[in-house]
Amino acid sequence: MKTLYIIEDNDMLKTLLERFITSEMPDMELLGISADGSEAMQKCLELKPDLVVADVGIPEVNGLEILHLLKMKIPETKIIIYTGRVTPETIRLANHGHADGFVSKASGIGELAKAIQAIADGETFYFSEDVLNKIQE
Repeated sequence: MKTLYIIEDNDMLKTLLERFITSEMPDMELLGISADGSEAMQKCLELKPDLVVADVGIPEVNGLEILHLLKMKIPETKIIIYTGRVTPETIRLANHGHADGFVSKASGIGELAKAIQAIADGETFYFSEDVLNKIQE
């Protein structure tokens, strides 16, 4: 069983993600959810999850900073950026930080589930189609 940690500050989305992961992805153990980047960093360093799903726009330490820090401290942890901020700059920074996936929130939770499963199954990286389209622009 793979372990997963979610970093998201939107209360409704946190609840939706928690319910979805626990009910639709029985092979994933959800270790926790943080809305604050600083708390998330502490928890991830302590728990060492297999996968982290991180929003970009969160308080304290943003998701891209978390990506860079976690890749330095626990490089074996796979990180998927899950954000509504799909800009060429955000994608570039995520790619530079060695994100293992990048999924637009506009793609929906089903697309995030595909990304989580793909990365858990050993795929090198996963980008949602709308993110790939932004890269090709």
